[in-house]
Amino acid sequence: MNDKSNYYKPIEQSSICVVKRKGESDDDLIKRFRKKHSKSGIAKEYREKMYYEKPSAKRRREKAQSIRLLKKEEEKIEKLKERAIKFKQKYKKLKQKKQRRENNDQSN
Repeated sequence: MNDKSNYYKPIEQSSICVVKRKGESDDDLIKRFRKKHSKSGIAKEYREKMYYEKPSAKRRREKAQSIRLLKKEEEKIEKLKERAIKFKQKYKKLKQKKQRRENNDQSN
């Protein structure tokens, strides 16, 4: 008989269901549940629906959020560019040192 046939497979897919695996600790089970819960977005959806939000306020909030995300992405790109420039400068200095050493070795 197949080992997997001994496990309970939930039929219901609408809610979050986590089944304990063989040899899995309780902490790992809870961790998997929390991860599934956060990815499903149930808590976020519940918080949003607790109070009525006017459509104009919702658009304003979403627009501000998208602007924040764009700024954050631009800052990341700038940091990467700065790191690339520093790396190129460092590499150039190391290359020059190596050439100087080779020139000194050849002259001696």
